Amino acid sequence: MMENPLISILILNYNGRALLKQCLDSIFAQNCSDFEVILADNNSSDDSVSWTKENYPKVKIIKHKKNLGFAGGNNCALPYANGEWIFFLNNDAFLEKNCLNVLVEHIKGRKAEQLVFAPLMLKSDLPHLVDSAGDMLYPWGYAYRYENVLANGKKFLEDREIFAACCGAAVFNKDLLRRLNGFDDDFFLYYEDIDLSLRARHLGAEILFVSKAKVFHKGSATVGKKTPIRLYYIERNRFWTKLKNFPFLTLLKYTPHSFACSLFSLVIWTKRGFWGIWLKSRFTMLFGIPKMIKRRKKIFSESKMNTKEFEKRLCKENFFKWIKSLILS
Repeated sequence: MMENPLISILILNYNGRALLKQCLDSIFAQNCSDFEVILADNNSSDDSVSWTKENYPKVKIIKHKKNLGFAGGNNCALPYANGEWIFFLNNDAFLEKNCLNVLVEHIKGRKAEQLVFAPLMLKSDLPHLVDSAGDMLYPWGYAYRYENVLANGKKFLEDREIFAACCGAAVFNKDLLRRLNGFDDDFFLYYEDIDLSLRARHLGAEILFVSKAKVFHKGSATVGKKTPIRLYYIERNRFWTKLKNFPFLTLLKYTPHSFACSLFSLVIWTKRGFWGIWLKSRFTMLFGIPKMIKRRKKIFSESKMNTKEFEKRLCKENFFKWIKSLILS
């Protein structure tokens, strides 16, 4: 274990024993040695921790006493990271062999401390398709990522600035994370990385897509894609993300759109039998408003973005066309 590595790779795990071998093998097969690996375990009931200790003695293991979610689980492990840069990596992801070398080249080639790097994430089972190339946000608060599109498209072959980084695989400067106080623990799961990127943006950070740093991702291996827990946190945290980070005029302008989206989601989730979960998410969302407004005040007291600059970075699409695409999907 390196005492002062350049990168600390932080893997959050919850009952992911079946996923860890491919993830860890890909890390230790890298053509780069300037890193450490930390496994933050959210009180798994499987043998993830004992198996990792036995088979990967170089991995530093932080075992939490309870499931702290993605946000809290990563936050509580951050003090144990010695690297100047923190590489958040999902346990259902694995790296192409030169991924770390590419990232190190970008890190060493830039002097700014307020940087975030987002690798190109590809579908593990269909590696010619994109899983994520950074996140974008619609003005009404829904997140969007390039997904299931061909990875040989021009925009995926060139490095460029992006709106937000998906923390299934993202590299943050540790000093920047300290200024941000890490993820928002109250988010637990989902949108915590969008919120983190938005707060970084408010501080003037650059978020860069690195096309040649490739990560293969299975996706939703721990929680699943159409589950009550996913619905609950996405519906609640989407609103909190907007409330904390959107300028007041932007919130006001897109209130009708947000209301329409709420009605649409109610219809969809009711059809799937999750009406009660949808309602619960709304109640907890409302109870969290005072806390989020307090955090909003701090964010905007330090923000370097005005409303025009903020809206310029949002994803531009006709709202009705977007709704139609959701109905047809």
